[in-house]
Amino acid sequence: MTDDVQQQLQSQAFFNYSVVLPEMEEAEKEVLIIGNFIIENIGQETLQTPVICIRLKPAESGKLGGKIEGTSRNEMIVDASNSMEWQHLNAERKEKVKQSGEYWLKPIECDELAPGEKLFFSNFDFTLKKPAEKNSAIIEGFVYFNELRQGVEALNKVIINF
Repeated sequence: MTDDVQQQLQSQAFFNYSVVLPEMEEAEKEVLIIGNFIIENIGQETLQTPVICIRLKPAESGKLGGKIEGTSRNEMIVDASNSMEWQHLNAERKEKVKQSGEYWLKPIECDELAPGEKLFFSNFDFTLKKPAEKNSAIIEGFVYFNELRQGVEALNKVIINF
């Protein structure tokens, strides 16, 4: 890809989130992450077919919830916004989540992102527990488009140390 084409095809993504700590007397110490994953087209050309990958490491340390077709929501989350619903990319990817920790999602109602536009995976929630072999859980994000098949890593990560 030439430098001129790279400047025309650019995207960025980042997490905006809050951490809800468990009560000290709770036997099961789970940390709740509530957040948004924000994708922005910072290039000069429209980007087609957005897909995100939210990866949890280690995979067994938690579970993603939110406005995902066929997924239950955390009862603490109240979503008064008209935020868009997302769906798993395909059934095969959905089945592999437990091993890979990778949630591959696409928006149900958005096929393209024009220059300057933003796309939100709003009000997601992760319920995290201390992994058996490590002292931290890491949530990473990536965004892909037809024009950016190599993907763009999010500007930040969510890291919880237990």
